[in-house]
Amino acid sequence: MKSLKRMKIAPLLISIVFAGCAGSSGQNVIGTVDSGLATVGRTAQTGRAVIEAGKAAAAGVPVTQTGLTNALVNQLGVSPQQALGGAGAIFQAAKVKMAPEAFSSLSQTVPGVSDMLAAAPQVSQPLSGATSVLGGVGSTVNTMTSLAASFQRLNLSPSMVNQFIPVVVDYVRNTGGPMSATLFQSALTAP
Repeated sequence: MKSLKRMKIAPLLISIVFAGCAGSSGQNVIGTVDSGLATVGRTAQTGRAVIEAGKAAAAGVPVTQTGLTNALVNQLGVSPQQALGGAGAIFQAAKVKMAPEAFSSLSQTVPGVSDMLAAAPQVSQPLSGATSVLGGVGSTVNTMTSLAASFQRLNLSPSMVNQFIPVVVDYVRNTGGPMSATLFQSALTAP
């Protein structure tokens, strides 16, 4: 595979050098080489993305989720299915607390939310009666208890919830923008 890449890249580099040498100044050569190297770099990034998408698809993870799934797998050492299910549980918790229009807008700006929601384990609301007694605090406790139960069903420690949330919020920020991230995070932490 490496020799095949070299065979494809070598003619490109040779043509770049010859084209640059035909120019009248050394700056043209450097600019041409820089441009060629940038093209090679973009091609390598595209190839890596295709390979990662193939790995994710083989693991049963929807291709739209490879960015978030890879971030969770690499940063937290969880499996792709645990990453997808945990992210889905977090999106589910936010969905419960957000206005339907706000969550709909979020799900349109963040790719693959529906896939993540589908991968989330289904758990009942464990403290539904306590919410009215405790007020807003009960709602937050209820959210965290529900997330802990979801994570246990994924064979993850409930303490992983606090490690997942910042990664998922960063993903929302990078794909949906800072306003979406702020709304999303406040839904998870606000009473």
